Amino acid sequence: MNKRSKVATSAAFVGMAVGAAAYMLSGGNNGKKLKNKTKRLRKNTGKALRQAGDFINNVSNMVQ
Repeated sequence: MNKRSKVATSAAFVGMAVGAAAYMLSGGNNGKKLKNKTKRLRKNTGKALRQAGDFINNVSNMVQ
């Protein structure tokens, strides 16, 4: 896998995470519910980014 495809893959994962964040935040605007949603969003975004990093590392290791 060349450098361009690695960059494209990571950009796609980041784009999906940002899109998911925007979608979740647009759902509701009342106090405590929004705080809970924001906490869940941070947690899930962190998980998604870790999984994306692991995936890229695994693909990189398979190619080498």
